[in-house]
Amino acid sequence: MDNLTKNQHFISQTEQRSNCIDESRPKDKQRIYKFEIVDLENSVVRLTNTEGVKIKKNLSFEDLFSFDVKSSKLRKNLEVFFQKFETDLLPATELLLSESKGNSGGDVLKASAERVFKAKFMGLIRNPYLIARTIEMFEALVGVHPTDPLLLAHFSDIRAGKKPHLAGVCAMFGVTREQYFQWLEILFLALMTPPGATKSILESTIEQIVESVGKMCHLIVATFDDIPGCRVAVSDTGYLQGTNDPTHNMFLFNLSRSAFAVFNVVDLSKQNLVKIPPHIKWQVGSYNIKFSAQRHHNHMDLLKLFNVMAAYQAHSHIFCADPKIFGITTI
Repeated sequence: MDNLTKNQHFISQTEQRSNCIDESRPKDKQRIYKFEIVDLENSVVRLTNTEGVKIKKNLSFEDLFSFDVKSSKLRKNLEVFFQKFETDLLPATELLLSESKGNSGGDVLKASAERVFKAKFMGLIRNPYLIARTIEMFEALVGVHPTDPLLLAHFSDIRAGKKPHLAGVCAMFGVTREQYFQWLEILFLALMTPPGATKSILESTIEQIVESVGKMCHLIVATFDDIPGCRVAVSDTGYLQGTNDPTHNMFLFNLSRSAFAVFNVVDLSKQNLVKIPPHIKWQVGSYNIKFSAQRHHNHMDLLKLFNVMAAYQAHSHIFCADPKIFGITTI
């Protein structure tokens, strides 16, 4: 797990580049507009730089995922786990957008949706602004360790390895040393593929969410003409939660500057959307409802809703390919 990467992005460069100002520029010179939240309740943001900020250094923190810094160049970190999902995100997203145009639930659409969801969910749990939420979500992994000797040796360095960045990370993201250690341990356990296995815990979890007995997963893909003034924002938290209902999870993710996705996951026997007589709730909990999807194009109310939510749920900043964000007051 030795790696040379010191500048570690928590929202990948791939995701940011799909929202960049000018796609024709070389990758290392691409920029994105950055906005600070000024008025949370009234959706007012301020553009921080009229030229945009360089994606190469944006939404990153030095050695954020490093757990044993061996020298100025070499460190152990989690980049090898992240790369598996990051490299698949762009082709999976392109396939999802293509398939969603005329398909409401085919196998190819479902498979591409799973791939996108896995990559986006990986981004969710590795976002440092969501450390406390990730620990709560994966509470069952706290105190667990790998049984494979080699993985265990790496895992042990999460607490024993050298971390000159430790105080800086804790101060920057408002967490304790113990929370930071637990978070890195959860990322390791959720993203590793144990010897003899073909999938990580995260991959298996997402596959169960997309289609499993007693739950329903419905995908909404919202697309827009790629023109100035109609662009999708990106929150510094990487994802949005569309409901407070514990029986209905609504995960919203930016797909590009002209598209976003909404993954609706409903617990059938506990949900409150449809009234179910008590005597048949056990039966509803055994239903196996197939994955389904729908697409909306140029539904501007949806774009406004997404962008307003992005500003409201951001930690401190949102980003966009436009210097003014649709549906939001920009100063």
